[in-house]
Amino acid sequence: MMLRAAVLALGLAIAGCGQQVAPAEQEAVSAPQLEAPTPETEPSRVFAAANEAAIAATGQLTVSLATRMPDAGDENADAQEILTLTGATGVAVEAQIVSAVSPATLVQGQTLRALLSIPVEEPQVLVYRVLQETKAGGRGLCAADIVSHVVVWEPAVPGQSDMKVLGVIGGAPGAGSARPCAMLEYRRA
Repeated sequence: MMLRAAVLALGLAIAGCGQQVAPAEQEAVSAPQLEAPTPETEPSRVFAAANEAAIAATGQLTVSLATRMPDAGDENADAQEILTLTGATGVAVEAQIVSAVSPATLVQGQTLRALLSIPVEEPQVLVYRVLQETKAGGRGLCAADIVSHVVVWEPAVPGQSDMKVLGVIGGAPGAGSARPCAMLEYRRA
């Protein structure tokens, strides 16, 4: 009885191997099955301008972050976080994260903590190097000046919806040539 079941199973297996698969089915079978890729950007967040400088520079601000993967041929490159700020005035800034720095970092003799008016207990702010800035009517984040870096602070406390942005010209925060622009303050819309 066992021999008969084994012969039947072997016969079915051999018959299955000899079947021809239609070309469309063959492509579907041979194509690698991939999971859906993760989104490249997080959803955009919209902020309303909360001080006169922000109203003049950008008005309502849309903020998004994206991760750019390096070219396949560049073995030494890392993925980069890219910040995009888009203002209702037409101002747009694209910047790459450089580091997180202490709010005690100086810019033209003032701390980032004082320039951004942030709480003493805040441990860090994020610094982005500007890759591209689109100005509206000759004005950008730093009025007519060319912004080199953007410092961004958002509270770590859940439920708060503030964001502060400080453009820096002439170099990164901490550099002797760095000069601050007006602090731009926003609230989640």
